[in-house]
Amino acid sequence: MSELVNDVLFLSELESGRAVVSLGSIRARSVIQQVVTGLAPSAERAGLELEVDCPASLELPLRQRMLGVVVENLVANAIRYAGVGATCSIKCAADAGRGMLIVSDNGLGVPDADLPRLFERFYRGDRGRSTRGTGLGLAIVKHVVAAAGGTVDASRTAGGGLTVTCSFPARTVV
Repeated sequence: MSELVNDVLFLSELESGRAVVSLGSIRARSVIQQVVTGLAPSAERAGLELEVDCPASLELPLRQRMLGVVVENLVANAIRYAGVGATCSIKCAADAGRGMLIVSDNGLGVPDADLPRLFERFYRGDRGRSTRGTGLGLAIVKHVVAAAGGTVDASRTAGGGLTVTCSFPARTVV
């Protein structure tokens, strides 16, 4: 219950328009590594391998805490739903000058009908209803990325799984 209350309050703070997201930029790799280290025990229990591919110099237009929130929610989602034996890849890149954060897995995937609704508050697909969670993680990701001037998209990973791509404006890549 406290997880739900905290997520609702955090989402409300994001929607208030207060500058809680941007105000600078952060080198992404160190934040991603911290999140991966913290989630490694959960990933191991779930039978999920975590991989990080991010240039040391790549910066994204988020405060450290906000980037951590985005990565943690996306990786936790993979831990919950990808399935035993899957791999979750956290990748950063600059593409046409845009900063990209791409979290993908080769797990069980998401039905096509669920893809457009993944970022809605409290939406949980059929498989999601049987697991722990608030149904707010991906909505929080969407609001954080949008507040930083970016976009977020979910698609099926070739061969199964889910890919979530967060794209940030060109002016933010160093």
